Amino acid sequence: MGKIYLIRHGETDSNQAHKFQGQLDLPLNPTGIAQAKQMVQYMADKKIDVIYSSSMLRARMTAAELAMSRNLAYRPLELLKEISFGDWEGLEYGEITKRWPKEMELFLTQPHKWEPPHGETFAAAMERCRLAFEEIFAAEGHDKNIAIVSHGGIIRLQLCLALGVPLSNLWKMSVYNVSVSTLSDYKGTLCVDSMNVADFLCKSVEARVI
Repeated sequence: MGKIYLIRHGETDSNQAHKFQGQLDLPLNPTGIAQAKQMVQYMADKKIDVIYSSSMLRARMTAAELAMSRNLAYRPLELLKEISFGDWEGLEYGEITKRWPKEMELFLTQPHKWEPPHGETFAAAMERCRLAFEEIFAAEGHDKNIAIVSHGGIIRLQLCLALGVPLSNLWKMSVYNVSVSTLSDYKGTLCVDSMNVADFLCKSVEARVI
């Protein structure tokens, strides 16, 4: 039996400013780097055989902290990139709500029906997550302990896949910065052991949910 650790990247300036990042390729800020180091301490007693990461900078910076602590390489995977929010990327929630009130209402209350302007639907991103799992398991099998570092939207979709949760309930799961969600892999059947564990962070580097 293997273990899968789904880890969100640390904080960026856009997280701190409550802006949609999506596929804007932004680095961790100093708080995010500190969060990543605390996540590494939390993971210290957990066996990890291989580390995968979103190809985006904020995820790679987080994965690098974990990889260096284990003397391992990490493997960037394009399929794990954050959801594309199209024209919303770089904008604050308030501005989006003013310019696209109906779309924002769907985003918050009926995410399965939401279609972003020039972006990616949650259904399309979920298919990417499914393909990412397939690619990782094809390469690694089902007996290894695998850390997968990615994004809030992607981890929510991965948890939906594992639990069989419909997209309409996407926002009923919180995913904080550098939180760790743990799955057991029973020969390809995923069982969720824990979700959104981030209580290892001190208050000076508290995690954000967006």
